[in-house]
Amino acid sequence: MTRLPRASRAAIAAVILAVALSGCANDPSALEQSTAERLQTGVRAVATSAAAGDYTSAQSALDALQADLLAASAAGEVTGERSARIQSAINLVGADLNAAIEAAKPAPVLTQTPTPTPTKDSKPGKGNDEDDDKKGNGKDD
Repeated sequence: MTRLPRASRAAIAAVILAVALSGCANDPSALEQSTAERLQTGVRAVATSAAAGDYTSAQSALDALQADLLAASAAGEVTGERSARIQSAINLVGADLNAAIEAAKPAPVLTQTPTPTPTKDSKPGKGNDEDDDKKGNGKDD
């Protein structure tokens, strides 16, 4: 199976969101025209940024789009059912963008600490003790 690049998947998800918004043509009372145009402008911003691989900007545009949707819903410019469908599409796009953002992060660079080369242990002997010359000669001083 061929996998789409993350930018393509995020852009496709944004298109799904656009389709969710454009479905209001079937029921114009579900979403006011000016609200639909404003939300579609937000969708285009998300899609453009995602297609360019600028996932952070796409996420910011998606956050702004969600804020617009919440404000429009609170103002009665979009029905509850329509708002829920758009929100589901926003959630889908957000999940794809988060995955793309994580995948775009560079992998941590592992550095290996060199292992010290073992040396021969020094053996105790003359010179290792300050009063070596007084030990073992059989004389008491």
